[in-house]
Amino acid sequence: MRKLYLFLLMMTPLLLFSCEETGNDEPTITLLLRSQTISEGAVVDANSTTVLTLYYNNSVKPTGKGITLNGTAVTAKNNASSPVAIDIPLNLKESTTYTLRVEEGAVVATSDTRVWAPVFTLNFSTREPLKPIDSAAEVAKRLGWGWNLGNHFDTSSGEDNKTQSYWDGAKPTHLLYNNLKKAGASTVRICVTWGNYQAPETWTIKDEYLAEVKQNVDWAEQAGLNVILNMHHDEYWQDIKEAAANSTFNDGVKGRIEATWKQIAEAFKTKGDFLFFEAFNEIQDGGWGWGDNRNDGGKQYRTLNEWNQLVVSTIRATGGNNATRWIGIPAYAASPTFALDNNFVLPTDPANHLMVSVHFYEPTNFTLTPDSKGGMPEWGHTATAGKYQAGNNEDHVVDTFKKLQQKYISKNIPVYIGEYGCVMHKTDRSNLFRNYYLEYVCRAAYTYGMPLIIWDNNSVGSGDEHHGYFNHDDGTYLNGLETLVQTMIRAATSDDESYTLQSIYDKAPQ
Repeated sequence: MRKLYLFLLMMTPLLLFSCEETGNDEPTITLLLRSQTISEGAVVDANSTTVLTLYYNNSVKPTGKGITLNGTAVTAKNNASSPVAIDIPLNLKESTTYTLRVEEGAVVATSDTRVWAPVFTLNFSTREPLKPIDSAAEVAKRLGWGWNLGNHFDTSSGEDNKTQSYWDGAKPTHLLYNNLKKAGASTVRICVTWGNYQAPETWTIKDEYLAEVKQNVDWAEQAGLNVILNMHHDEYWQDIKEAAANSTFNDGVKGRIEATWKQIAEAFKTKGDFLFFEAFNEIQDGGWGWGDNRNDGGKQYRTLNEWNQLVVSTIRATGGNNATRWIGIPAYAASPTFALDNNFVLPTDPANHLMVSVHFYEPTNFTLTPDSKGGMPEWGHTATAGKYQAGNNEDHVVDTFKKLQQKYISKNIPVYIGEYGCVMHKTDRSNLFRNYYLEYVCRAAYTYGMPLIIWDNNSVGSGDEHHGYFNHDDGTYLNGLETLVQTMIRAATSDDESYTLQSIYDKAPQ
């Protein structure tokens, strides 16, 4: 017994030393999953979704085991661009539900393989194949009622390679797009100013900016939304007045348009038919149709026709799904007036997949600036005398949309209203007319075969330029406007034959 006691006494320092060493050698980092490129419950395109990327809080590497997709082992690899990410290849089938599972030990810290990421499970599915759309009616049905991300990606400072913060102050997430889909939206228009993120001379778009735009497109796709992606406030370098007067200047602008659209088209050419392109936004000389375009002999109109043709030719030349992707073509200032003018000529397109893009905010002193000088608080046939703009009410909406239908849609050329809206007014009575206007415009668009997309700049409250419907971060409703949004969606999409323009007209505010 004494010998055993002496033996244990001798061993005590060694035991204590080993415990100390173990304590000092404990891992000093943890691994947590920060984000992933497919969100829980997402519905993705089987053909274009070929990889899932997982982003962690520290540098990681896969161990080569412990990852399964519907029970079948999958081998992950390190992401080529980020040390904190791994890529899991996916070979998906259409109309299928998937469960991906990453076990403990499947992903470990690069600096210490004793540190592994926690278990991760992701459930998602693939959508049914989209049916090809080859007619104006099919385009209208597909796009339905849509929503604009507003000026989020319009960070324009009016100078090349000089960025500002995002105008809407938002940080969109996948929840935004999921909630838009739940609300009943079919389409999101993502407006992008590219110039401030381009390198001088080469016009190369910065990788991180393009990746951020692509992330939002991916989120919208996963939510089951269509996307219209455009070139929005690059007008600061697209001086159409100068280009129309100076061929050398115009050549420089065209070179940059081609370089920019080639990059955009290449980045998205594998995306499916949910993605639509739009050449420009509201190209004009600053006079909104009342400037020098009125007396330059049509030079600005011809210049815009030339630019539109260049965009179509550039996109088509990149191949892939861009060979037949639908492209929106704006008239001068995106105005219905100029879309109906014979100076507006659609580009030649071998795919015959072009749409006419117009915006509708008429009358602007009611829809955009009711509180400015000359602003009007009411609209329509029941409005109080002196409080509405004569000649720009229900008949004007019907007349404008009917002419667009006759010129284009009847000839199987789709027309869509890329922006429409009306600000929140400051009195209850004025907002009754606002609600009436929005419902009437939506039903008129449906009646004449045009999908339309509400403008939303994330502004709460009321007054000039206050167009807030959904929070741009997470898609929750702003300004308590859920009922109005649902009314607009119904007006823009319902096939109820008893729900007519006349039935809306008869219920105008009194």
